[in-house]
Amino acid sequence: MRTLLFSLLGFLLNGLLMAQSHDNPAFKTGTELLAVLHQKFYQGPCRTYTFSQHNTHYKADTVSGHSEWKEAISFPDKFRIDVGEKGDGNYVVFRNDSAFNFKGGKVVKARVDSNSLLLILGGMYYRNLEDVKVRLHQADYAFEQLSAQHWNGAEVLVMGALENDLSSNQIWIDKATLRVLRILEKINEKEMMDMRFESHQKWCKGFVETKVSFRRNGKLEQVEEYYDITPVLKFPN
Repeated sequence: MRTLLFSLLGFLLNGLLMAQSHDNPAFKTGTELLAVLHQKFYQGPCRTYTFSQHNTHYKADTVSGHSEWKEAISFPDKFRIDVGEKGDGNYVVFRNDSAFNFKGGKVVKARVDSNSLLLILGGMYYRNLEDVKVRLHQADYAFEQLSAQHWNGAEVLVMGALENDLSSNQIWIDKATLRVLRILEKINEKEMMDMRFESHQKWCKGFVETKVSFRRNGKLEQVEEYYDITPVLKFPN
């Protein structure tokens, strides 16, 4: 009887471990993790939507002001930010690998900008995997590198860096949900931006961020809160 009981317990434990392994597979490289992310969320986020954004600005760790923006996204590569009243014609449009600044409805500046944040937070799920790899490399993410760490009480998988390396471009993924929790990206040789995704909501077949904080060289610079998130059929002109 004891042999039968131990055999049954062993069978149940083995089944539980197999189920956990299936839900949270052990990744040896960031390439493996990226492939699973791509497969899990492929065309999952709502493709085109608008939202409002409340910003709290900081200077020397003190609130320095507030602002409201209106924004629109269309994955994989369109993003618009309206500053002030929408009818004023003051906005920025990211399209393909470029960014255009408008003032009074007219282009006043254009620059090359592939917008890696848009790629990581949803654009990559509307591109083929090999294209995503190329774009991440171009943005200086050595995504093949992978480390398992703990952060804010959660187990995280970090693509692009080993533990204690906070100077490389890297993406922090929640091991349990596979949500992006943090992105560190070099702005230039002297500045590093630390983006923390502090709140999410379920969105279509994935997640959408509802609160993000930005730290430049360790100093809090801006907190963004998103609301009125609405799917639309067409990206606004």
